[in-house]
Amino acid sequence: MREFKTNILYDTAHTVFFVLFKIFFGYRIIGRENVPKTGPVILASNHASFLDPPLVGSALWRRVNFVARDTLFDRPWKRFILDRWKAFPINRERLDKATLADMMSRLKKGEPVCLFPEGTRSIDENLLPGKAGIGMIVSIARVPVVPVYIKGSFRTMGKEHKAFRPTGISVTFGKPMDFQAMTKIKGHERYQWIADAIMEEIKKLKDGVGA
Repeated sequence: MREFKTNILYDTAHTVFFVLFKIFFGYRIIGRENVPKTGPVILASNHASFLDPPLVGSALWRRVNFVARDTLFDRPWKRFILDRWKAFPINRERLDKATLADMMSRLKKGEPVCLFPEGTRSIDENLLPGKAGIGMIVSIARVPVVPVYIKGSFRTMGKEHKAFRPTGISVTFGKPMDFQAMTKIKGHERYQWIADAIMEEIKKLKDGVGA
């Protein structure tokens, strides 16, 4: 499986980020046992900082795929690095067929994919409403969804901050959620219901419930 092939750039970054987060931010990982050790899974995390993808990725021994805004792939060298960090581009205004197909391909190979239901970084650390897009992805993928709450990344390097600030950071993984049995609600209403349910679980993790 692709997940177990050699990926020196990813594995090196994983180790470096983990060590740096431990040294500078007192990095804590809670509920890691809630993430399936094998098979496809969607990790749905809050988003408040550029640090969030490596924070989630370095918390797990599995290699995690990430969505990243398409403007980050504007140079060949950036695309080279991001590709090996298992990131793939997404248009934040609309979910195109190519991105969706890429995401489903990675899930079908049994790999984890990390998504940010809010669609963008929070400007004040408060949780934003979830976008219906993640509900559509979950409905199509039909795989477990693990809610994730990152605490402290905004205070360390939030959207308006221009420099790192040493604060404590923790990543909490909640219990897997299963939406396969929910068939009564259809269309956009279903997608938004899923997004809202995921954000509610993330809020519980923020409030210290459910980990």
